Amino acid sequence: MRFRLLGPVEVHDDGVPVGPNATKLRTVLAVLLLARSKVVSNARLTTMLWGDQRTAASAAQIQTYMSRLRRLVGPDAELVRQHPGYLLRVPPEEIDLFEFERLAADGRQSLAAGQFAQAADELRRALALWRGPALSGVTDFLGDAERPRLEEARLAVWEDRVQADLNLGAHAGVVSELTGFVAAHPLRERQRAQLMLALHGSGRQAEALTTYDDYRRLLADEVGIDPGADLQELHNRILTARQASPAVRATIAIGAPPAQLPADIADFTGRAREVDLVVGAMRRHGSVCVLSGMAGVGKSALAVHAAHQCRSDYPDGQLHVDLGGSGRPVDPAEALAVMLTALWGTAVPDTLEDRIRLYRSRIVGKRVLILLDDAVSESQVRPLLPGGPGSTVVVTARRRLVALEGAALVDLPLPSPHESLGLLHAIVGVDRFRAEPGAAQRIVELCGHLPLAVRIAGARLAAKPHWTLSRLAGLLTDRRGRLDELRVADLDVRARLISGYRGLDEQARHAFRLLSLPDVPHFPSRAAALLLDLTSAEADEVLERLVDARLLDVVVIRGDARLHYRFPELARCLALELAGPEEQLGRHRAALRRLSDMWPEPRFA
Repeated sequence: MRFRLLGPVEVHDDGVPVGPNATKLRTVLAVLLLARSKVVSNARLTTMLWGDQRTAASAAQIQTYMSRLRRLVGPDAELVRQHPGYLLRVPPEEIDLFEFERLAADGRQSLAAGQFAQAADELRRALALWRGPALSGVTDFLGDAERPRLEEARLAVWEDRVQADLNLGAHAGVVSELTGFVAAHPLRERQRAQLMLALHGSGRQAEALTTYDDYRRLLADEVGIDPGADLQELHNRILTARQASPAVRATIAIGAPPAQLPADIADFTGRAREVDLVVGAMRRHGSVCVLSGMAGVGKSALAVHAAHQCRSDYPDGQLHVDLGGSGRPVDPAEALAVMLTALWGTAVPDTLEDRIRLYRSRIVGKRVLILLDDAVSESQVRPLLPGGPGSTVVVTARRRLVALEGAALVDLPLPSPHESLGLLHAIVGVDRFRAEPGAAQRIVELCGHLPLAVRIAGARLAAKPHWTLSRLAGLLTDRRGRLDELRVADLDVRARLISGYRGLDEQARHAFRLLSLPDVPHFPSRAAALLLDLTSAEADEVLERLVDARLLDVVVIRGDARLHYRFPELARCLALELAGPEEQLGRHRAALRRLSDMWPEPRFA
């Protein structure tokens, strides 16, 4: 069975279309297929079906559509109900859109390797999968939301195919189709450059120069800017009757844009709301999205997962830059050098200011997805932001980078207990999970529901199939030794947490250690002031520094106007470890006795 999205939405069985025929049912099928075997929430289904005109009967109607869809797809696809909506599992090779993306990626790789004939063939096969405008026959709500990015991906692949033909010397053969496409997309600079190259390579130098002049006047009239520096250079070369050099041609029409995204995580689970928020930001070209949260909470994994869903929206490339927030922070000038080299292979200026100017002038009008991972501060990120629309930047950071102007801020909390269990289940397998559900729940609780810790626990169990889950739960019980158990290969919870601790000043470090000693689930700022022997204002300032570093959480207690604070479970394990064993804590007894008016018999962790 084949599923078709690149044209009318259809299901084919042995080459014969079998439906769906109704607009709403086509829409439901398309939304589920576009989710790539991930859960689609009822809220998104409702929006794509009815927009804002939802009714009390919407949920029942969705159930009806799902029943009809199950009958249509039969056993060849798995349609299941899974909170907060539905999931359709279909092998990607059965969906024309994903086959298009695979062939396009192969073609671009061949183009980069100089295998131009193979690239042209692969890119032609990708384009042949299109049977008309994508997502034909669905609601306007879905079409308006998804069709533009798919059509943009199609156009980018067409441009790559033309570039392969130009590299093969087929200049005259592409002039006619380029002329038509330039007329349909008059502001698209890459097509204009390709037409100039094709005309020049066909011996039509005067027409190539006229093409440039027409474009320059159009830009001046429509948007008040000049053509890009690369197009101006090509114009100058043609003007002096010299064949454009391969380097210039590669710069103008990049055959193989950088594709630096790390691999997606196969067992990524949950986080539907946050994924939708980040994907939504990525699809608003020209935006900046900051994804923040404590160490090990899964910021990078979520950003990469979301980025893979949007790769086709960014035909000019995807960059991934590790800014080193957990170790040695990368200087912006160093990061810009990496980005300039990856995007254009260009000579890198000496100064930060010149690198910023070159980067922003080159990236204008391009669509590049830039993932800045593990950032430290706004000042580190700001020089790396494009100066205009088109490209999108996603930043991961522990701190909320609130001073980045216009950025969408997405806070990533700890996952729910259900999501944590789902991750452990995905790693250890259904049989071991079902054999000891209580031990599984205990493990994720002792891991503080921190995804990195749960993943390490799962990896240790996967490496030792003879271990019971109860055995690992027992090893994790002791808080003072728990972090020793939560490391495997290069994954280490302690290393991630302690990098945040090292970024604190000495007063905040002392507070972090001392505040972990009272064995209470949470405490008000007054208790912290007593314990630290500080004024209320001084204690509040220290507590906020710990919150900013994601080593304390704020808790709102119903009926209590005061803010309360609590340690994330594994952050407290680190604090107790750093404080030292209890026999070395005599110097803290006086501090703990100051709490006697709040807790008559203070308990020690």
